[in-house]
Amino acid sequence: MTDHPHGSDDRLGDLPDDRLHRPYKIALLAESLGAQGVPVAALLEGSGVAPAMLDDPEARVSVRQLLAVLARAATLAPEPGWALRTGTRVRITHLGLYGYALLASPTPRHAIDFALRYRALASPLIGLAFAHAGDEAVWSFSDTLGLRGDAPLLRAVIELQLGTQLALHRDVLGAALAPLRVRLSYPAPPHAALYGELLGCTDVAFDSGADELRFDAAWLERPLAAGNAITAAMVQHTCDQLLAELQAAAAHGTRGGAALAVTSTAARVAGLLLRTPGQFPDIETVAAQMAISSRTLRRRLLAEGRSFQQLLDEVRHQLALDYLRRTRMSNEDIAAALGFSDAANFRHAFKRWSGLSPAAWRSI
Repeated sequence: MTDHPHGSDDRLGDLPDDRLHRPYKIALLAESLGAQGVPVAALLEGSGVAPAMLDDPEARVSVRQLLAVLARAATLAPEPGWALRTGTRVRITHLGLYGYALLASPTPRHAIDFALRYRALASPLIGLAFAHAGDEAVWSFSDTLGLRGDAPLLRAVIELQLGTQLALHRDVLGAALAPLRVRLSYPAPPHAALYGELLGCTDVAFDSGADELRFDAAWLERPLAAGNAITAAMVQHTCDQLLAELQAAAAHGTRGGAALAVTSTAARVAGLLLRTPGQFPDIETVAAQMAISSRTLRRRLLAEGRSFQQLLDEVRHQLALDYLRRTRMSNEDIAAALGFSDAANFRHAFKRWSGLSPAAWRSI
């Protein structure tokens, strides 16, 4: 067994217990430790998280619960470096709309700005800052939850973030990306050699007074293969709504009660529609992606005063406005990009949405 946090239960009692976050990190831990023979029930014991919640898109967990499962993992994991290994298993798709927005960012700098501005949507357990220092791009980690008194738990949180940070960078910039150097404030653990192996970096220093991941700054100028300014703007608009909902939920709080679903059904549907502009899925497909029936989806949207067709129209309308504003695409090209059968149908729809023809709106 690996070393385990001392006094974790006492320290976790002071941490936020508002259930605001999707349990994807816990699901990844369960998957990672499950491959090492650790039963999911044992991992979740005492956390208040039920196994069924890991597959429930509506389930939400608190920071305290996330850290409780991390502390539990430290007592059960048979292999060293379990937190670092789990971090490297994170994929950008695990982060929902937040991850999709990162992938659609037109430039690395845009992706960085977005990552920091909307980081509350990624269930953060540690502070994150970015700096451009000479020829190096530097990510710095800080102990915003006050875990210094529990060194093994803090190390697990940092290891999880190190692996996650690198995995997300590789999803956006390419699998060959590797750090120039890694700097860590804590003493070298028994599995110190795994850092270089799993992070692909030969320059790893412990007891350095800082917790940093440094890359060659040249990657800041590289074009992103999946970047799309229009799609990024659309997803950012939805993330604005999600962030506002998250902040409102945090302000009201749910202490130890039922999970709070801060992501509205309408926002989730809009996000799924935005994944493939021009090839919009129908309500049956969207419902299947949300693991519910189309009848349940219609009922939830109705409860929010929305309909599937209304959301599809809103997504198409906003994309049309962006195409007209930012490009010189013809009506025929825009119609094709939005999934209309021809330009005439697009013009009729646009006039219904805006009260103007596409040509009149563009001229204004």
